[in-house]
Amino acid sequence: MDSHLKRLLKKYNLKIQFGPTHGDGCIVETPDGYPNLLVVKEGLLDEQMEKVILHELGHAENDDATEKNYKTDYATRLSCESGANSFVVHEQIKKYIDLGNDASNANWLSLAKYIGTDNYCLVQEELLKYCIN
Repeated sequence: MDSHLKRLLKKYNLKIQFGPTHGDGCIVETPDGYPNLLVVKEGLLDEQMEKVILHELGHAENDDATEKNYKTDYATRLSCESGANSFVVHEQIKKYIDLGNDASNANWLSLAKYIGTDNYCLVQEELLKYCIN
């Protein structure tokens, strides 16, 4: 796991644990004083694991657990998932640029497919943040 992901886990007070889950990953709240657990399905490929971790970090960044009921309110679930997916796109584009790639020559469609999103406009918007005018 790269140091950027480790820093994000520390920032959101999350400890990673691998094990069986209903989906690819989730955050399990723990008693006060202990880091919450970011549970990742065991057996995922490294590339899949990174995307799952980023997605769950997006929930940690964007979701307000005290105001939202994710499981029973469809609109809340859509909002939470949108925020988590946006976080993944933001972080993956940032990583792409940090690797020395030129945003103005990027193939946004290929990047979107790699990231695993069909929100092409969001990928284009993120790339535009790095274009020099």
